[in-house]
Amino acid sequence: MKTRLLSLLVVSLVSLGSSSCQNDEELTENISSPVEAKIHPWDWEPEESHLIAGRAIYLQECALCHDEGEEGAPALTHVRQWEKRAVKGLDLLVENAINGFVGEDGKMPARGGTETLTDLEVRNAVEYMVATPK
Repeated sequence: MKTRLLSLLVVSLVSLGSSSCQNDEELTENISSPVEAKIHPWDWEPEESHLIAGRAIYLQECALCHDEGEEGAPALTHVRQWEKRAVKGLDLLVENAINGFVGEDGKMPARGGTETLTDLEVRNAVEYMVATPK
């Protein structure tokens, strides 16, 4: 029961900061807020429809690199890597994922290398990665 309540609290906190981020400060807080209950990212199932869709895209297209942080990709569970990116703001993270990006840590291919992904699918996947408990 205690674990269930803590899980609900975590999901509520994460949901508050995902798609409704009004500014970069809120995005950074969402990633770096300490949470007592540790939910493994792969066990977290979001309730918001765009995050559910983002999770499906993540599992199908993004997990290969982002589960473990292959080739400089920020690992889904690595707080510092996501904090570093969060300060840029959600819109820039999405833009970089859509158009591709070469940074000091590595290269993000446009649409993760899957040209058939729509802008909305990419946005949902990025929002899922940002919202996932770290």
